Amino acid sequence: MTQRIHIIHMNDLHSRFENMPKIATYVKQVKEMARKKNEPVIVVDLGDHMDRMRYETEGTYGKVNVEILNETGVQFATIGNNEGLTFTKEMLKNAYEERKFKILTCNLKDIHTGLVPKWALPYTIEKIGDLTIGWIGATAPYETFYRLQKWTVEDPLPIIQKIVDAIKSKVDLIILLSHLGIKADEQIAEVIPDIHLILGGHTHRFFENGLWKGDSTLICQVGIFGQAIGHVTIEYEERNSNKWMKMEEQTIQINEFPDDPAILSLLEKNRKTALRELEHTITYLDRPLPVSLESESPLGNLLADGVKRWVDAEIGIVNTGQLLEGLRSGKVTKKRIHEICPSPINACKLNLNGKQIKILLEEALLPEKVHYPLKGYGFRGKELGTLSVSGLLIQYDPMSEDYHKIVRITFNGEELMDEKEYTIGTLDMFTFGGGYTTIKESIEDEKEVQYFLPEFIRDILAVQLQNQTWIEQTFEQRWIQV
Repeated sequence: MTQRIHIIHMNDLHSRFENMPKIATYVKQVKEMARKKNEPVIVVDLGDHMDRMRYETEGTYGKVNVEILNETGVQFATIGNNEGLTFTKEMLKNAYEERKFKILTCNLKDIHTGLVPKWALPYTIEKIGDLTIGWIGATAPYETFYRLQKWTVEDPLPIIQKIVDAIKSKVDLIILLSHLGIKADEQIAEVIPDIHLILGGHTHRFFENGLWKGDSTLICQVGIFGQAIGHVTIEYEERNSNKWMKMEEQTIQINEFPDDPAILSLLEKNRKTALRELEHTITYLDRPLPVSLESESPLGNLLADGVKRWVDAEIGIVNTGQLLEGLRSGKVTKKRIHEICPSPINACKLNLNGKQIKILLEEALLPEKVHYPLKGYGFRGKELGTLSVSGLLIQYDPMSEDYHKIVRITFNGEELMDEKEYTIGTLDMFTFGGGYTTIKESIEDEKEVQYFLPEFIRDILAVQLQNQTWIEQTFEQRWIQV
């Protein structure tokens, strides 16, 4: 007799709350259909469900996401870098206190104990229907950043191999919940063929019917933002005392499904909670602080000054696209700062020589660079923008040809020297290759970059806004046309 199990999977929701009520409706419909046939339904999340770009997540410290996962009926989840790196250990622990699902992550461990966190397991074995299934979870190994958050994150492949070797004789099926990305998923499928199903995320790939590696492993990933979810059907029956199985993946576009009222109610409740938290007053401004994408502005200068000061550098460099709007005079709340600077981006410190700095500043005068629609790298703006600076005075001729517009750059009143190195306070996304790639290309040893976690650049901006002297300094011009 043929039996079936359904696995509904989602990845990289990034707090797109508009899609979550529709996903919940689909899950409930499948469960109702399957209940009549006595077929188990398992719901899993593959990480990056939380995104602090959304004020509901920011103002509840991720608890709204956990409540939604609970209500949707998720049974297993792994964490993504948005959970592990944009929340402190304490915030993550608190967010998961009320979870009703098991969190699996085999390669994330406490830096002091060497153990996975108490709110997680490296793997679990569960009897589902007549199948015994081994579930393993793993997250992307951003070693440098996790260490700053007091975690150790290890190469997942040898750990997964060890777990598979230990459990494969005890289970009928092994499923990996992966927030590792498609390249790692494909490598794992090739090296560890005893894993039957890899449900993945992180790289936002979309496979309409999954991706088979060989005859034994199906890899599934369904894009980003919950615009689609995956539905794996596993059919099996007894044959010569062995369970024979086949798997099929179907992807479902969720835009046509109605909103689940229970999720809508949760969202409304948490919006109110978040707003109460974010209405905290940061400061009062005597005059507006405008911002410009294409040129320097007081608010852009304030952020550049803040990053320079925060990391104790000689020069500050930030892109203006980080700031979506300016600030009016009057009260400035935590919510308003979140609205104008939503990117979960951190400051960092590195060295560049004068020649590299000049190339970087020439790039900031290129329209195609200023209006580049950057995606990823933690950037939550629309276009990259030009560069705001701190500690430099730049004279330029906008009518000159590209890469020859800058006439003179001075640092502390002296000419910037081509071969001399200067300490730069800037943004972590540049070191990953996002936007102004000259910075990444100039880094000879990644270990020389010092990252500053857990504060985001909006936290730095909030500190700057509370000092009137620092605010007044932002009106001093740094880019001068000649």
